Amino acid sequence: MKWPAVLNKRSRKPLTVTQKRNLMGWIFVSPFVLGFLLLFLGIFIDSFRFSFMEVNVLSQGGYSAKFVGMDNFHQILRVDPYFNRQLYGAVQNMLFDIPVIVMYSLFIAVLLNQKMKGRAIFRAIFFVPVILATGIIDKADLGNSIMNAYQSIPGVDTGIALANESSTGLFSTLQLKRYMYQMFDFSPALVNITVGAAENIYSVVNHSGVQILIFLAGLQAISPSIYESAKIEGCSGWESFWKITFPLISPLILVNIIYSVIDSFTGSSNQIMDRITAAMKLGQYGTASAMAWIYFAVAAVLLVVIGLVVSRFVFYQNKEG
Repeated sequence: MKWPAVLNKRSRKPLTVTQKRNLMGWIFVSPFVLGFLLLFLGIFIDSFRFSFMEVNVLSQGGYSAKFVGMDNFHQILRVDPYFNRQLYGAVQNMLFDIPVIVMYSLFIAVLLNQKMKGRAIFRAIFFVPVILATGIIDKADLGNSIMNAYQSIPGVDTGIALANESSTGLFSTLQLKRYMYQMFDFSPALVNITVGAAENIYSVVNHSGVQILIFLAGLQAISPSIYESAKIEGCSGWESFWKITFPLISPLILVNIIYSVIDSFTGSSNQIMDRITAAMKLGQYGTASAMAWIYFAVAAVLLVVIGLVVSRFVFYQNKEG
C-alpha cells in the first residue's frame, strides 16, 4: 500500500517554471510540427530525390525519373552563366536590407509605443502593408506606375523618360552622394549605404510590418516600474533606452533578424525564386529541385552564422531568480 502512495505523491509534483515554459513552447509550435510531418515531409524528401534525377512528366499521367547524380548541380553551378550571379546578388541584397529593416522597425516601434492620441490608428497604418502584401501593393509601386504612364504616351521613349523623371526630383542619386560627401564628410561605404536605403525605402516600409509588431509586443512587456526606478536614479531617456530597452528586447532583435532573412530569401522580387518557378513551369523539375536545395543550403548556412553571431549579444532576463 505504501509503494503506490509514493508513486502517487511523485506524480502530483508540480511542474517547475522552466518545464511549464517548455511545455507551452511545444504546444505553441505543435501545429507547425504536425503540419510539416503530415503535409510537407513527403514533398521535402521527393524534392531532395529529384535534385539528383532527370524528371519527365508522362502524357498518360505520372512521371519518369532517371538518376543523373550531380549533373543538375554541375549544370547550375558551373555551366549556367546567371545562377551564381543571381545568388550572390540575393545574398548581397539580404545583407544590406536586413540591418536597415531591423533598425527602421525598432525606431518605429519605439515611437508607436509612446503615449499619444491616435496611437492605435498609427499602428494600423504601419501594419497595413502586411495585410495587403498579396501582390496588390507590389503591382502598384511607383516604378510600374511611371512605366505604364510613359508607355501610354505615343512618341515618348520609355528609357529617356524614366531617366528624365529620376533627375527631376529634389535630389538625384549623384547629387545626393555629392552633397553628403561635401556637407558631412561621410566615407564612401556609409554614403552608399545611406543612399541605397533612401532609394529602397518603399521596400523597407513594405517589409517591416511584422517586425514592428514583434518589437511593439516586446516593448509593452517591459514593466514600467523599471523605467520609473531608472528615472528616479537620474537616468535620461537615452540612457534608459541603451541600458534597459535595448537589452530587454535583444532576443526579439534576433527573432526579427531571422524572420527578415527568411522573408528576404523567399520574397516575390527574389530572382532565384523566379528562376525556380520558371524551371518548374518548363517541366525542369530536377533542375528546379537542385536550385532550391542550393538556395536552401546557402540560406541555412547564413541563418546559422547570423544566429551564432547575434546570439552572443543577446540578453535573456532570468525571471525565475
